Amino acid sequence: MGRIFAAVVGAVFAVAGAQKILGWDQWIADARAQGVRRFLAAGIPILELVLGILLTAFGLSSLVLGISTALLMVFTIFLAVSIRSGSQQPCACFGSRVRRPPSVKDLGRNIVLMGLLAAAAVIG
Repeated sequence: MGRIFAAVVGAVFAVAGAQKILGWDQWIADARAQGVRRFLAAGIPILELVLGILLTAFGLSSLVLGISTALLMVFTIFLAVSIRSGSQQPCACFGSRVRRPPSVKDLGRNIVLMGLLAAAAVIG
């Protein structure tokens, strides 16, 4: 069951990374508008794709689970700060497909994903 949980999170990461790459110019513009440095914005989709593949192939690796959880924590904190500040910049969590400001739904999604990673680590 743990492998399935990790694979679900891996699929979400892979889709998010692929959507950012497919809408590259819009992704970079949205990330920059949110104050993300260009070199970080350029690396995020690649990291998401790599983690997506690793979670799907080696989902129960404690290193991969840990890095994935840490990335989700960073994303969640970033979203929470954006929501609290009233930012109207698009979330861009899934690239140019998401053109709305961050919301509590985005926070909930990330918390569920972190829960799946935690369950994958515990269940093994």
